[in-house]
Amino acid sequence: MTWRSPLALVRDALQGQRAREKELRSLVSNLPYEGQEKGKQPNRFFSSNSIKTTKYSPLFFIPMNLYEQFHRLANVYFVGLAILNFIPVVNAFQPEVALIPICVILSLTALKDAWEDFRRYQSDRKVNNTPCFVYSRMEKQFVERRWKDARVGDFVKVVCNEIVPADLLLLHSSDPNGVCYIETANLDGETNLKQRTVANGLCTSDCGFEPENFNCKVVCEKPNNNLNHFKCYLEKPNEEKVGAGIESLLLRGCTVRNTNHAVGFVVYAGHETKSMLNNNGSRYKRSKLERKLNIDVFFCVILLFTMCLIGALGHFLWLESLPGVPPYLVPDSSGHLDSPGLTSFYMFFTMIILLQILIPIALYVSIELVKIGQIFFITNDLDLYDEETDSRMQCRALNITEDLGQIEYIFSDKTGTLTENKMVFRRCSVMGTEFPHKENAESSSRRGGGRKIHPYLDFFLALTICNTVMVSMATAKRERASLFCQRKPKRNRTRSEDPAVGSAKMESAADTNGVQTCSLHPLSQRDRPAAASQSLHYEAQSPDEAALVHAARAYGFILLARTPDTVSVRLPSGQVLDFEVLDTLTFDCTRKRMSVLVRHPVTRECVLYTKGADYAIMELLGTPYGSCEHLSGNQKDVAAVTQHHLDCYAKEGLRTLCVAKKVVSEDVYRSWLVDRKRAQASMDNREQLIMETSVQLETDLTLLGATGIEDRLQESVPETTVALREAGIHVWVLTGDKPETAVNIGYACRLLEEEDLVINMKAARPGLTCTSILDCTLEEVRRYEEDPCNVDTTQNIALVIDGNTVSMALSPDLQDRFVDLAKRCRTVLCCRVTPLQKSEVVKLIREKLKVMTLAVGDGANDVNMIQAADVGIGISGQEGMQAVMASDFAISRFKHLRKLLLVHGHWCYTRLANMIIYFFYKNVAYVNLLFWYQFFCGFTGTAMIDYWLMIFFNLFFTSVPPIMFGIFDKDVSAEVLMGVPELYRMGQGKGEYNFLSFWISILDAFYQSLVCFFIPYLAYQDSDVDMFTFGTPMNTVALFTILLHLSIEIKSWTLVHWITMLGSVGLYFIVTLAYNATCITCNPPSNPYWILQSQMADPMFYLICTISTVAALLPRYMFHVLKNSISPSPLLQGRLLDRRDPDTKALRIQEWRGFRGGGEQVKRYRLSPPPSPTLDTPVDYVPEFDLTGDDFSLNVITHQSTVHT
Repeated sequence: MTWRSPLALVRDALQGQRAREKELRSLVSNLPYEGQEKGKQPNRFFSSNSIKTTKYSPLFFIPMNLYEQFHRLANVYFVGLAILNFIPVVNAFQPEVALIPICVILSLTALKDAWEDFRRYQSDRKVNNTPCFVYSRMEKQFVERRWKDARVGDFVKVVCNEIVPADLLLLHSSDPNGVCYIETANLDGETNLKQRTVANGLCTSDCGFEPENFNCKVVCEKPNNNLNHFKCYLEKPNEEKVGAGIESLLLRGCTVRNTNHAVGFVVYAGHETKSMLNNNGSRYKRSKLERKLNIDVFFCVILLFTMCLIGALGHFLWLESLPGVPPYLVPDSSGHLDSPGLTSFYMFFTMIILLQILIPIALYVSIELVKIGQIFFITNDLDLYDEETDSRMQCRALNITEDLGQIEYIFSDKTGTLTENKMVFRRCSVMGTEFPHKENAESSSRRGGGRKIHPYLDFFLALTICNTVMVSMATAKRERASLFCQRKPKRNRTRSEDPAVGSAKMESAADTNGVQTCSLHPLSQRDRPAAASQSLHYEAQSPDEAALVHAARAYGFILLARTPDTVSVRLPSGQVLDFEVLDTLTFDCTRKRMSVLVRHPVTRECVLYTKGADYAIMELLGTPYGSCEHLSGNQKDVAAVTQHHLDCYAKEGLRTLCVAKKVVSEDVYRSWLVDRKRAQASMDNREQLIMETSVQLETDLTLLGATGIEDRLQESVPETTVALREAGIHVWVLTGDKPETAVNIGYACRLLEEEDLVINMKAARPGLTCTSILDCTLEEVRRYEEDPCNVDTTQNIALVIDGNTVSMALSPDLQDRFVDLAKRCRTVLCCRVTPLQKSEVVKLIREKLKVMTLAVGDGANDVNMIQAADVGIGISGQEGMQAVMASDFAISRFKHLRKLLLVHGHWCYTRLANMIIYFFYKNVAYVNLLFWYQFFCGFTGTAMIDYWLMIFFNLFFTSVPPIMFGIFDKDVSAEVLMGVPELYRMGQGKGEYNFLSFWISILDAFYQSLVCFFIPYLAYQDSDVDMFTFGTPMNTVALFTILLHLSIEIKSWTLVHWITMLGSVGLYFIVTLAYNATCITCNPPSNPYWILQSQMADPMFYLICTISTVAALLPRYMFHVLKNSISPSPLLQGRLLDRRDPDTKALRIQEWRGFRGGGEQVKRYRLSPPPSPTLDTPVDYVPEFDLTGDDFSLNVITHQSTVHT
């Protein structure tokens, strides 16, 4: 290794930093430079593939860990006091003794951090030494290397079932079509296969790929954490640019499946890979309880300073009152004695050191231990385990468990959250003719004759072709790799082997172009094509696509194969058509549709098939939404009738899609292709340019039809929503579906009741102010509230609002009106809202109403909403794991939300709140014993309790019982909490831990400390006992009082409680007796020898302990007795129910819910069988009054007839 000057090293470092910060990176192959020194490597400035997730190094662990711990102000406070105690003029204890508490706390935390970091080190070493294959120019082949040896610019070969070691630009695949299949479960939890293709025009698979012949320059964007986007182009020697995107990128951590091998070019390595940039570890949020705790700690600091000021002033007055200089005031070496003022100033700091435990040093560590225990019990609750997916509850944010017990608003997605997200094809409308799935034969025979039938062929071809469903012939299970192996949910892959719907047959005929056309008839088992692709397996990223492909398959249109360039479809006659795929216009949230451009194998026409949301397709038929003037008469009728069918589908709760096509001329296609390639090769605004080219082609579409797909409610959703409503929680649904669909689901899951006042707000044209509609709606709500019929009754008001109106209501000048309206509603359904609007609604309600919010969803479109709420819940459903990875907690079913909040949330909050209050009480009560003693020792900072016993008191004798109290205590059983959801309201708003409860406990601590001090004082008054003989009974009384105080607060005694309580008392006597017997000179000049032994031989000791403890606890005990007798709280009534036998308990719970207004039997709703709609079918929603003409409508709905029991 050659020596390099420091100047050269600094220059290289600056060059490397500039290279890494550039927006674009130019990468070349490393092969021509193989074997040369690092300074000549072209890609030397970029990160190596070695990863390091450890926070510390062995050499700098102690200073770095201390630096981390000193970010907590409490640690700085106690270390500062320990250092202050080394100053002779202000010290209160032996300096070494004062260091013990903070050293113990810092050491325990350091050991925990060291163990966690060591586990990260072991994981890093395992990953870095994983073998991989890197091409070597010297050996002319791929040779085995380790992951950490791969560099940007290398060629890496990955074989089937291996994990990709770095972010690779795919250059070659063993698949004849240049396709590589990957599984991204390690990144986003999705186990469905994804397709990656070789960058266009680089190499072909019919000849072997030679890395040495690769002479392109790879230009890519700088690293980012977006897993769904990648911008890159390859510049050939002739300066031709070929665009590449995420479809050609193999991400580190993905697993290659169903592909023999693939070769890629390393573009990002190590910590610059997308997977590592997304590896942020556990999320940190500050809980509401923690914020309140910090305020109370501040109050304790004020209280401490006040007591220290009293001590300093008292010491000054005591010195001033002395007639002379007493002999125990020793001057310094020069004979100088400090003035009373200066001595009092020093005494202020001495008092701070003496009374420092008023700030609970062990509280923060105890809270962490309690939360770990709470999380353990939550994650191991069998009621939160889903057997179907083999998944259990996950806690991803470790410090907000108590927030689960304070939720006031829930914002829920619909699809996949309230519903199964398992789609079943129910009905379709083809060219204006409606075909309910169960009545296909009748519909075809009744309506099919005489109609030109080629649109039916196009409709089912569109269902088969216009999707991203992949076809696999493999029947063997995927082989799993050993690295990163984790148990993943089984439901994430929308994979099926059998059709999800019934079968039908279509008679074939040939039109003038020789294209197969068909009419609907049942397809018998005998008429099915031979080998009807029984071994085909469909893997779809969306359950909707899977349902449509299976529906087309049921009618004889079978998707046989899909490659990047072709789609093969078998027609009902058995004929196979191979469509050339010219381009795929993928779905995005702006367009709300996707399209596939293919070349028809018979007519050779370029045909664009499009499917998407109804409003997104209807707008592209050439005219605005409802106007069809320039269309032909037949097309006018098709658009109008199809729209009517869509409305009927939505009212039945079905998910709707429109299907359309367009024949593109060759000239238009060639011109468009130039723009498309230019957009794909662009590095600036690529996504925007690609979307613009998509919009450019998706115009003047011909409507083929629409589909209605059923998405069933999840199990126990109605019971869950009713329980949440009774718990005082407002449930909102934020969905992208049509209002009619959302309302139907709302009735089905009991968010809406038939007697509810349902207000429908809808803006016909965006951009207009909705001030008037909000004002009128508020006026209507106020009239409803003031109606004498609604006095002393629950106001059951629900609001249904669409996306356009939401966007206007979120404007700054209308936010207050919208929030005022929303808070008066029990339920709000926001329809047609975007992911951004979801998050904005959550933020608005959280910030304006100052309430605790929870968002629950299952898809990537719910991530913004989940992260905006105080608590985010992800459901591991059919749409991957993006929502789970962004959430604080993860569940597998919506019904689990009921127990998670009503039981575990309530327990976590009440346990932690009571433990924190108890900690403040314990420390104030104990430290006040020292404070009262100052009045009798001239405020000199003297302690009547041995310093070691004072330290042991908080660290060992009274530390474990409150922790066990915070982990195991149950104020009410889970059965009663589930049966009486109203008990959850006790934690909402201010909850049990509030300003009043805090100060009552502080005042109680002052009273108990007075009793514990003055009863022993009066007992030993005018006696000749020494200071420690006076303090030891006081210390013992304090122990009994503090532990028995906790006994009064414990609601359910367990074996753990008994062991810790009795163990603490036993430990106190064992340690104190041993200390008094052996440690004679531990704290010179004092002598604690045989003090407790002498005390225990004196009956006065037992009398003092008994009288003081009873007198100290009697007011609190009497307060509980009187309160529980005169005005029992709902929680106490719930505890009384637990003592009943099961039959009586169930009866009393039912009576309670009936008395409180929540006892109505939960009805089980289902979607009604869809009738065959016609143009004469009446519409259910009739506006009672309109505002501002045609621009806005406000519908007041008091009954919904489509949902029934």
